[in-house]
Amino acid sequence: MTFLSIIAVLIIGLLMLSIGLANKKRWLKFLSIIPLTISVWQLANLFLMGL
Repeated sequence: MTFLSIIAVLIIGLLMLSIGLANKKRWLKFLSIIPLTISVWQLANLFLMGL
């Protein structure tokens, strides 16, 4: 994944989480965990490689 796609997935996950919190949708909060973990894992791998 490129850096821009990682950031895009992170933004999508944060938007899903905020919408889930605002609308009190429990399933949307759980579903937002998937893009958040993918983006955090990819960012960690990227920075551990030393960019």
